Amino acid sequence: MLLAVYLFIQRPDWLIREPPPPLTTPTPSALYWQTKAEAHIAAGNFGEAESALERMAELEPENAFPLVALAELHLMGRRVERAFELSQQAVRVDPENVAALTVHARTLDWLGRYDSASEFAFEALELAPDSPNVLAVLGEIYTDVGNWALAQEYLDEALEIDPKNVLARRNYGYLYELQRDFEGAIEEYSSAIELAPRRPDLYIERGRQFQHLEDWEAAIGSYAKAVEVSESSFALDALGWALFLSGDHLQALRISRRAAELDPQNGVVLAHLAMAYYARLNFESAAETMEKAFTFLDDDEINAQFTLTLGLSHIYKKPQECDRALPWLHKTLEFAPGLPAAYHGLRRCAASA
Repeated sequence: MLLAVYLFIQRPDWLIREPPPPLTTPTPSALYWQTKAEAHIAAGNFGEAESALERMAELEPENAFPLVALAELHLMGRRVERAFELSQQAVRVDPENVAALTVHARTLDWLGRYDSASEFAFEALELAPDSPNVLAVLGEIYTDVGNWALAQEYLDEALEIDPKNVLARRNYGYLYELQRDFEGAIEEYSSAIELAPRRPDLYIERGRQFQHLEDWEAAIGSYAKAVEVSESSFALDALGWALFLSGDHLQALRISRRAAELDPQNGVVLAHLAMAYYARLNFESAAETMEKAFTFLDDDEINAQFTLTLGLSHIYKKPQECDRALPWLHKTLEFAPGLPAAYHGLRRCAASA
């Protein structure tokens, strides 16, 4: 025993087992985040896809891919200004990237800058003359400027190259919509949905066609499917507004409130919520919410419905505030001269003075 103790004390260093080094967690690569983003997009998890693409962009700031994909996601959610910033950045990073040029052309088109949009689209077409996406975007641009014959030529060419191109099918639906062929638009949007069933924006655009036809059941069903695929403020707002227009104000209030929770700085969403409050006779909340909406709305987004709702809410709430109501009622008459509801509000204030 004494010998064993002696040998233990005198053991050489090579007998002493070193503790294992700490395990390091590898940092996810840009490719890892790209793979995650693509999987989320395929599954319709667009919020998670957006987060993954943002991480990828941080790791590879000179890679146009995540910027292009993010711009496309923002366009799907109708966040056009942010899509423009990202597409512009993508073109700066890679000026000859066809996808970057294409999405930038599309954001410019949505902003109404048609000359610049066509310039970038034709630049992309020179680099990739057989790209169905580029041809589809050119079809969309010419649809917006009213050259429908040329728009159809580009869309036909895109579908000849790729009959399953979702963007071309979607843009054909848009062309029919502007031509007020709503049945044709429904058919094209439905074809796009068959090709991309996890795209909520396609259900919303198809729902809009049913709304044009005043087929409220079909419109609400299409919007509800968009919410089922991906619960976003854009989809919820479309559903809530259709419910409001169809007369189901209680359900509209519930849905619109959820949309505002997800996007509390969206002026249109807040305005629709205010109108739902008004319809349910909650005038205090209607006035407060509409005033908040106006802080986020652009001038071209404000309309007679919104100003009238705010003016009448101040009149009907307790206590009545005619001094705050009158400017909005007069503004309403600028939008819609002779509107009886606005004159009714003015008479109530005059009677209470």
